[in-house]
Amino acid sequence: MMIGLTGPSGAGKSTVAALFGAAGYRIIDCDRLVHGLDREASYLEKVREAFGPEYLSDGAVDRKKLGRLVFSDKRELDRLNRLIAPLIYRLVIEQVEAAKRGGRDTVLDAPLLFEYGLESVCDATVGVVTERKKAVERLSVRDGRSEEELLARLASQHDDLFFLARCDFIIRNDGDRAALASAVGEVLNSLEKRRNP
Repeated sequence: MMIGLTGPSGAGKSTVAALFGAAGYRIIDCDRLVHGLDREASYLEKVREAFGPEYLSDGAVDRKKLGRLVFSDKRELDRLNRLIAPLIYRLVIEQVEAAKRGGRDTVLDAPLLFEYGLESVCDATVGVVTERKKAVERLSVRDGRSEEELLARLASQHDDLFFLARCDFIIRNDGDRAALASAVGEVLNSLEKRRNP
C-alpha cells in the first residue's frame, strides 16, 4: 500500500511517519527531497531567476532567508511552489516506483500532497492536525524561530478544514505520545481491514 501523509507544519507528521516506520512501512520524506535540491544546479538557477541571487549562499539556497520571504507573502509562496513542483513530482514518482518494485508498504510524507497531485499515487491519505498553539510550541522548539515568524508561516498554510475535507483518515495530535500512538494504531488497523476486507 502507498499511504499519503500530510498536514500543516507543527502538526506532528514526522512523529506519525516514525510510528508508521516502526510498524514496518518504508518512509518517503518529501521535505528531505526538497532539501536535497538546495545544491542542485537547475534549482539554484531557477531560484536565482525567480527571486534574485541574494537568496543563494555558499552554493546553496538560503532556506531561512527564502522562508522569511515566502511565508510572509502568499504570492511568493505560490511562486516557489510552482517552481519546485515539477522537480519534486519527478523525484517523488521515482521513489514511489522504486517502493512499488520493492513490494513494501510505504508512507509518502508530503506536506503539499494535494497541491502537487500526489494523492493520485496513493491508496489512502492520512491528515495530521493539531491546535495552532501546539503547532507553534513544537515549531519553536524545532526551528528556534520567533512566534511572529511561525504564525506567519502557519497562516500561509491550509487550515484543518482543508485536510478534513480531503483525507481518508484524520489524526488529531493534541495529546501526548501515547495518545498519538493509539490514534496511529487505529489507522493502521483500518488500513489492514481495507487490504483484507
